[in-house]
Order: sequence, then C-alpha cells, then structure tokens
Amino acid sequence: MTENRWENATACLPAAEWDEQIQQVRYQTVCSMVQDTSETYCTYGLECLGDCAGTWVQMDVIRDVSPSRENVLVMASRFNDLALSPLHFRDAVLDSLNA
Repeated sequence: MTENRWENATACLPAAEWDEQIQQVRYQTVCSMVQDTSETYCTYGLECLGDCAGTWVQMDVIRDVSPSRENVLVMASRFNDLALSPLHFRDAVLDSLNA
C-alpha cells in the first residue's frame, strides 16, 4: 500500500481543518497497472474523495489493495453505505483485508 496522497488536495483543505470543510465523502475504486517481470496486470485500490465547496478532491488513496475488482467494489460500496469517516479509511481497509 502507498502513503497518504494529499498533493492532489486543493487550497480548500488546509491542515487539520479539512473535516469542517468537507460536505460529503465517497469511496471509489482505482485501477493501477503493475508490471511484474514480463507480465503486466491490473490491481485495484480505493480512493477517498471529499466534496469541498462543490468540487470532489482526493483526500487519500490506497493503490494495490487486491487483484480482485469485485472485492474492492464491495469494499467501496460498504464504506459508502456506512458513510465511513476518512479518519478510519486506512484501518477499515486493513480490517477488511484481514477478515
């Protein structure tokens, strides 16, 4: 898994005050191409998006969660249904993988 990726966030999200400015959060899958020796394949991850003044900004992303698209889609759907807080995103992904 990769580190937090806050470089895509806009000026709408200064330091620790982002939680007060985010109207809504959603989770969706992302696909990454991975080359392993002579083979190239797609792995699936999750990104956390926040609605900040009408613009969806990437708050966090975890790439390469699973090679199974279906497993990651189910995880994203569960997080959206439960309105998972971005504060618990990484822990929830780890817990889902270890279940």
